[in-house]
Amino acid sequence: VYNDINEAMVGLSVWKKQRRKTVKRLSGNIAYKPTFEADSYREAAMYRFIEMAESAFNLYKDNLLVGSIVAARAAQEALAVMWYVNSKLVHFSATKDLDHFSERMGSLITGWSKDEELPENTNLMTCIKSVDEEMEGKFMWHYNMLSEYAHANYSGTFGTYAVANPETMEVTFGESPRSEETLKSHIEYTLILCVGLLDSIQESYEKVIDDALGVCNRIHKYGKVTV
Repeated sequence: VYNDINEAMVGLSVWKKQRRKTVKRLSGNIAYKPTFEADSYREAAMYRFIEMAESAFNLYKDNLLVGSIVAARAAQEALAVMWYVNSKLVHFSATKDLDHFSERMGSLITGWSKDEELPENTNLMTCIKSVDEEMEGKFMWHYNMLSEYAHANYSGTFGTYAVANPETMEVTFGESPRSEETLKSHIEYTLILCVGLLDSIQESYEKVIDDALGVCNRIHKYGKVTV
């Protein structure tokens, strides 16, 4: 658990140094294709998470708080995707359902909305919900709260930039004139939460990918999943 946003960013820098430049397939056999796809996609999601988290932090330091909120929300989404890939690897190892696993990976990697030539994309809320199940509703609640600022509705526009004076019938505008501390606290909490969850995801990944590779190895060796 990180005590503040600066500690969280130091923690993030550790994972940034461990990013891979290349992900290699264990074998040319098609049995290893699904785990290779999962490993590759998850690494791309890691790159996105780090970029969005760093962008949120830099905007936060420059007091560009709505931009920071939008980037922090994008970081939360990327983290949810990484969590979802972990959960699908666990499901694959438990069920040996290669068809389901392959379909899920194809949906993540090449999925597109409303395009008959490509797989249907994985709805982001599916990934958010996979985390939320472990956090008793807190992850989804926080995501929905950030969405209020990320969209151009009350919280993201008038509620942030404007102050109405009913006595003078004037509206005064400025950069976060009425919500600076609230916005900062949301950004800080989001980055502390997400980097903390990243630690957990990363620490469990080696086991879940190894277990899934074990299933693929049995398929490669015997042509089917064996007990």
